[in-house]
Amino acid sequence: MKPTTLLANCFFLATLPPLATAAPLKTFSFAEPNWPGQWQLRWNDRLDTTTVTQNPTGEHSLQVSYPKAGVGPGQSGVQFPIEFAKQADLLPSYTALRLNYCLTFSSDFNFVLGGKLPGLMGAEDSWSRSGGNQPNGSNGWTMRYMWRENGAAVIYAYLPPSPNGRYGGQPWGQDIELGARFIPGQRHCLAQQIKINEIGQENGELTVWFDGKQILHREDMSYRLTDTPAGYIGGIMFSTFHGGNTPDWAPAYLSKVWFDGLSISNAN
Repeated sequence: MKPTTLLANCFFLATLPPLATAAPLKTFSFAEPNWPGQWQLRWNDRLDTTTVTQNPTGEHSLQVSYPKAGVGPGQSGVQFPIEFAKQADLLPSYTALRLNYCLTFSSDFNFVLGGKLPGLMGAEDSWSRSGGNQPNGSNGWTMRYMWRENGAAVIYAYLPPSPNGRYGGQPWGQDIELGARFIPGQRHCLAQQIKINEIGQENGELTVWFDGKQILHREDMSYRLTDTPAGYIGGIMFSTFHGGNTPDWAPAYLSKVWFDGLSISNAN
């Protein structure tokens, strides 16, 4: 899997506001007993390799390992979908939502060429919109993050081909550059807000905050081309691994990331 051309247009750089906090609709706590069962995970890759740890402030974190020479979700990291339809206290889908979580890369984390990080996804089996399986406008989408070389942060978008030509139609996912960088050993907090587009309109929104600072806002996106259930916001694709799918993406030594503060809230 090769990096795609970075999108550089449609940034709204002037007077970007800080993150406004809102009470979560739901917090996904790794402190919950049998949290995978409570969240009714349909499937997972390498969940048995993770560990729940507790930091000095009492926050419970999911410790994820990325073994030496491991590439892809079968050899590195962890991957599972959190489907809102399986949560008794949530609606099956939303038209606007914000995903929040924090992560800490180990102090010697080996970024190599890049790797995936969790993000929002469409409803139904939208997790399938990855690995080169492109959206067609009716079968969902995924909006994971990635780290790239030296920890550069991007949104890694699987979107349907948009009429404006700016999104979709790629062999793999499409980078949306954020202009931020993950620093090993430092805890970073991310917020990703999505508002899906109206049918026939390219007015879908994407907003990203990095450590409380808004670094991206776009209003020209198409998450769906037809009105099907899969086009709505329907879950979290908790997906993280080195890759790519070739050996040059693999870390030279064991690396780790800790995830905490996972929640969803209403969009502004």
